[in-house]
Amino acid sequence: MITEKLAAALARHWEDGFNQYDVDLVMEPIGTDILFSSPFVQRRTGDPQKVTVEGYDAFRDYIDDSMRRLPGIRYSIESSLVSTQTVVFVYSFSFADGTSASGVDYLRLDDAGKIVEWRCHYPQAFVDARL
Repeated sequence: MITEKLAAALARHWEDGFNQYDVDLVMEPIGTDILFSSPFVQRRTGDPQKVTVEGYDAFRDYIDDSMRRLPGIRYSIESSLVSTQTVVFVYSFSFADGTSASGVDYLRLDDAGKIVEWRCHYPQAFVDARL
């Protein structure tokens, strides 16, 4: 079972890392074989069938690019849910123009506590408006 202490540490890396535009902080708990899925991966790759980024370096590039493309975005984790190998963050975010939305991220950890799978979920209307 993932402890509340570990979930809180992961939340800090996630929320503080993104809000401070600190790629290193976001990447600290990431495993080398990370699988990252988001409906927005295809926007970066140009391939509508490519919704997963594989590997640490590719994920780091994706996060760095996302931070540069979205200046002024702010995240706030509203709650976290834990299980044996996973933690789920429910959050809201707002853009510099005042637009806001919510999301849910599912993170699966390995035995060393590193994130090996990360899946992003958003309202369909939000995704449709941004693809």
